[in-house]
Amino acid sequence: MYQTSHLLYMYYANLPPIIVLIFMKLETEIISVTEAATLCKVTRATIWRWIKSGLLNAGVTAGGHYRITREELHNLIKSKKMDCSCRADINKQKILIVDDDPPVQKLLGKVLSRKGYDLAYASDGFEAGIKIVKFKPHMVILDLFMPKMDGFEVCQQLKKSHDTSAIKIIAISGHKTKENKERILSCGADRFFLKPLDINVLMNEIHHLIGTE
Repeated sequence: MYQTSHLLYMYYANLPPIIVLIFMKLETEIISVTEAATLCKVTRATIWRWIKSGLLNAGVTAGGHYRITREELHNLIKSKKMDCSCRADINKQKILIVDDDPPVQKLLGKVLSRKGYDLAYASDGFEAGIKIVKFKPHMVILDLFMPKMDGFEVCQQLKKSHDTSAIKIIAISGHKTKENKERILSCGADRFFLKPLDINVLMNEIHHLIGTE
């Protein structure tokens, strides 16, 4: 059921995000035994035992590895009434930080991780497209000017796709022009902030848009 054509991965780095979205749609909801064990805070042997007993439905890849959908795992967690921390890990608010400036990534990562958000990072628009599909963020903090694909294009791609249009977007930039702000907001961004960032204001807006875990 979950057989994956590994040839697709050879092309992902060179495809526009919208095409990657189509190819990887199914895979975004599938996790490995190790990932399932981490989420449930049990051993891999326990996950295997649940699968073999029929308690947890799973598919098998061409290489013989078990794969589980997040929906199936979430249903099991609810049925077994596991500790709520397991559910929190699955439902944790996710933020993708897209910026080609390492200090900005480090600053945002440090602040947001302390607030309990699950984070991922990308340094350009193409990498962001792949991360968005696999990570499925609730929010993207998006720099406007990056190599390969700028923030304007990324924002447009996200907002015009049914699968990603609900993602909240906070755009950031060190280029202070009225045109940049108007353009990115017209592309669908929810907020726009200038660098250097006012962290307190940014955090308030993040909490307003997606809350915390």
